[in-house]
Amino acid sequence: MASRKPKTPADEMLRGPIKSKTVFPVLVLHMLEAEPDHGFGLMQRIDAVTSGLLATNTNTIYPLLRRLEERGFIHGAWEHPTKRSRRFYRITPSGRERLARIKTNMLPYLELIETSVGRLRAELYGPHSATQERSAS
Repeated sequence: MASRKPKTPADEMLRGPIKSKTVFPVLVLHMLEAEPDHGFGLMQRIDAVTSGLLATNTNTIYPLLRRLEERGFIHGAWEHPTKRSRRFYRITPSGRERLARIKTNMLPYLELIETSVGRLRAELYGPHSATQERSAS
């Protein structure tokens, strides 16, 4: 029987449901720290920041917003209190504390991803590929 390769930090960070428990929450809290927004607006902002790499959809974002609100990290309010409309979310002081903790713990993973992508690029296109591409622009 073949032995399984041990999981790497990158595996834990980006695979399957893990991204909805790590990457999406930090992005949502980070974006709400910058400015309040509604679910669809957050989906558009995440898509823009990640260039579509991390696809968001309503089945991902709205349950996450509810969980963050239940835990007190964000607060939501209807745009029009008398009728159902867009729900705008703001980060709370607890959310700011949580964001700081997540960002501290996430930095080593992001550095690992950055280093790995750089090595992959150098392997495929040569060690100076990034420099050559920038100077050609």
